[in-house]
Amino acid sequence: MRVITILLLSLLMSACTQSYITGLKPQSHFDYPNSNVYPMGKTMGKASTTSFYGIPMVSSAMQKAAIRNALSKKPGANVLINYVETKEITPIGPITILTVRVEGTAAKMEIGTQNLK
Repeated sequence: MRVITILLLSLLMSACTQSYITGLKPQSHFDYPNSNVYPMGKTMGKASTTSFYGIPMVSSAMQKAAIRNALSKKPGANVLINYVETKEITPIGPITILTVRVEGTAAKMEIGTQNLK
């Protein structure tokens, strides 16, 4: 019985994370044509969900939560520019954890007064 318990625990504790980079994205929100964008520094944010006996799907709510998490680390930032989004899937026995991670530059966007041509 003890051997079976040890085998089950070792099976449950073994996890292999798979990461998928979805590519470089220019901005997280629409920036107005005459806006001034001021970079504030690098930031990272993530959002996770867990599923039991199945693979969870990435939703736009998860992506927005990861971006909000990243922007909250730089006070005054309201747009994420030049960022990379990574999806990580970690199965642990019957449980699967999906994490969306974003890394990029937090910036502050202000509507400018330039004349548009």
